[in-house]
Amino acid sequence: MSFSFGFTSNDFSDDELSDNGIVNDSNIKAENLENPLDSQHLLLPDVIQAQMEDLSAMLRSLKDVRLTFEKFVTPETSYPLYRRELFDVKHQLMMESDDNSASMIAELNHILIGDTSEDLRKNVYEGGLKSWECSVDLVDLLNNQTYQLDQFDTYLELGCGTSLPSEYILSKLLLTKAQNKTLILSDYNTSVMRLVSLPNMIITWAKYALDDKLFAELQRSEDPSVPIVDDELLLTSAILDAFYEDLKQRNLNIQLISGSWGRKFTNILHSIIPAGNNILVLTSETIYQPDNLPVVAETLLDLKLSYSNVLVKQFLAAKDIYFGVGGSIVEFERYLKEKIKEGNLPVTCKTFKINTGLKRSIIYIE
Repeated sequence: MSFSFGFTSNDFSDDELSDNGIVNDSNIKAENLENPLDSQHLLLPDVIQAQMEDLSAMLRSLKDVRLTFEKFVTPETSYPLYRRELFDVKHQLMMESDDNSASMIAELNHILIGDTSEDLRKNVYEGGLKSWECSVDLVDLLNNQTYQLDQFDTYLELGCGTSLPSEYILSKLLLTKAQNKTLILSDYNTSVMRLVSLPNMIITWAKYALDDKLFAELQRSEDPSVPIVDDELLLTSAILDAFYEDLKQRNLNIQLISGSWGRKFTNILHSIIPAGNNILVLTSETIYQPDNLPVVAETLLDLKLSYSNVLVKQFLAAKDIYFGVGGSIVEFERYLKEKIKEGNLPVTCKTFKINTGLKRSIIYIE
């Protein structure tokens, strides 16, 4: 099966990785004595450990923030998505940079507004504020195929960043009036989830769950003179409360996990995903670093094997080669297939190639 996903716009011109480096063809092996999830380097002091985030507290931290966002459609299936504008994120960072407790914000400020021009910085900023092409590939794949989203109980996005695939799922759940569903968003940085992941989910909810009258009334709940703009959303207490309560009434649960993947992360997942839940796992642009690649593979395998009695479908989207960084689809496939063969695991995988100038793929694990 192949797809003709062509990105012809400039929507993602700011996310290209440098191609002046040498690909690290290290032929990562699966037969390490230590499971990568238990690797000691994941416990070093500079690595943020996995933990659950308080959704209500994060919502409160966004009170009175005015979001500016854009609507765009995916290139293959023209599905409408919303994402917060990057300049708007920068504006919020500048407004909050005087907060002495915001060391992470200051660091992001340095990367996004300073002179470094970095897209990625390991264990500090992993690119989550920007929309990467492969996340949109996942949306088009799901929207182009007959995958029935309602057959799943839990939807997990690893390395969510701007959370476009989760946003797509939320929009579908709202449209179908689904009940008793859980969306789990994970990202290395709490700040990324606060600045883009959660705001994009709120925007999506506002656009799909509110009519024009409520859209305006909730923003004017504290000030009748507040201007109502189609591509802006003022996060009043009324808006935030309505978002929280509406999802609660629909039995749609959003859970947030920050920090590094590893054994602590998978243990958290096991504690919050019931044994009988069917699970859809989505991840994009998460194998660009060779040392992360086995951890991603083992996380997916752990979920598949731990929930072997239920339906678990997993999709990983990535560029075929990350020039100058080292990760690649080929290395991921090699690692995964060696692991499956050595353990005689009841897991299969297939790769869908995406027809575009910058070669990209989606690996389907079942």
